[in-house]
Amino acid sequence: MRKIILFAFVIYSNFLIGQNGIIVPPENIRTAFENQYPQKKPVWDIEYGKNEDIIFEAKFNETAKTIAFARYDKEGNFKAYKTQTLLTKLPKKAQAYLKENYPVKSLTQFFAVVNNLNIKSYEAGVVKDAKFYNLVFDQDGEFYKRIQIR
Repeated sequence: MRKIILFAFVIYSNFLIGQNGIIVPPENIRTAFENQYPQKKPVWDIEYGKNEDIIFEAKFNETAKTIAFARYDKEGNFKAYKTQTLLTKLPKKAQAYLKENYPVKSLTQFFAVVNNLNIKSYEAGVVKDAKFYNLVFDQDGEFYKRIQIR
């Protein structure tokens, strides 16, 4: 009986460990990342979108205290780069909008984003009514849209 319980425990443990598997993107995406960001060690994530769109996102440390993300489509084409920034680094219009519409405690994170067309924008993560949103601002700080994340 002990052997059966031990065997069941080992099998169950393996299933739990398997839930934290590491995502390894296709070779073309890894190569594109390594060419663009040599010496960086990413942690990969996959995002499924509409119309069978798949985005591979590499999370890595740009500096010791700064997190960055590089996004690629399934063909290995660069889509966007976003890096963590401070609230004070956002354009003044974006700062004013956030201050006017959201309490300071609801603001969680801020990113500067540059897409594949070299267009800059900003994102602010906010929590409102136990839901997490990304607020998107254009390069001048004008509010563009709100996206519910979870």
